[in-house]
Amino acid sequence: MRKLFVFIAFILCSTAYSQSRAVVHINAEFNKSNDWYGLEIIDDVKLYNGYIDKQPAIKDKYSITKVPTLILFVDGKEIKRWEGGLDMKLHVDAKEVQAEIDRL
Repeated sequence: MRKLFVFIAFILCSTAYSQSRAVVHINAEFNKSNDWYGLEIIDDVKLYNGYIDKQPAIKDKYSITKVPTLILFVDGKEIKRWEGGLDMKLHVDAKEVQAEIDRL
């Protein structure tokens, strides 16, 4: 079962890197109530969602130290990162994220 989760994490990471523009949302199951709401709103990127307790490999892959974390990639390179605060919530507006995407 653990190998399956590692494989899924690998696919998630590989797919995110192979796209020209991608947003990866990473959280933890225990903090699921604080998932970032903006994923349904942003356009023109591939969207990926992962939980570090289900897919521990993504924690190391993306150097996650806070949850939730939102990362914008372009051609496999990290362009921008938004991390949760002490209250374990992401305090970024979807318009701000979309503006970063549109700027590219």
